[in-house]
Amino acid sequence: MTEIKVKPLFKEAEKVIADYKEEAKKLDNQERELEAESSVLHEEMTANLTEQENADVGTLVYLKIQAKEINQKAEIIAVLLEELKQERTQLKLKYVPLYRQALAKSPYPEYEATEIVERYKYQMLKEISEIGKQMRTQYYEIAPDLEEIFHDKGVLEQFPRLAYTHTYDSYKPKFNWFNNSVISKSDVLTACDGSLPQGLKQPKDVK
Repeated sequence: MTEIKVKPLFKEAEKVIADYKEEAKKLDNQERELEAESSVLHEEMTANLTEQENADVGTLVYLKIQAKEINQKAEIIAVLLEELKQERTQLKLKYVPLYRQALAKSPYPEYEATEIVERYKYQMLKEISEIGKQMRTQYYEIAPDLEEIFHDKGVLEQFPRLAYTHTYDSYKPKFNWFNNSVISKSDVLTACDGSLPQGLKQPKDVK
């Protein structure tokens, strides 16, 4: 079988994805900065509360004021992070139609599994029928001579089964198959998903 190479399907989509990532990167940077600042404030608050445990009155007042300022900054950062979350959602909503437009330009419809199945089904049956036709022709060339012997009354008295054996049905292509169909729709759908059907055996002469 010749090597199969699918052409790039998502060139336009990749361009739009790159644009989205470029815009999203700005939000990512802002989020990292805010998260880092939030972590620093958390450490400052932990240290502040620890100092309050053994602080004198004058120092305690200062630490309480400092703690209030830390809380205010933390609240502002929380608001900014929530706003950033909304901005990210809006950015994604902005790119929904752009993604759809880009995906609509994909040449994926060029790959039609139905045509492949129909082509190989025809080739398979054409090859089998050609073999069967030639085998039948060769059998019929000698059939009269066989019948002269095998269908003779005297011979049939000794070998009665000769009337039913050594007919054309005994000399046509063998077909040992136990399922009703050679290939099922589910097998094709599995292949369309990029997998081989379970239990499929690779013939020795097929690489």
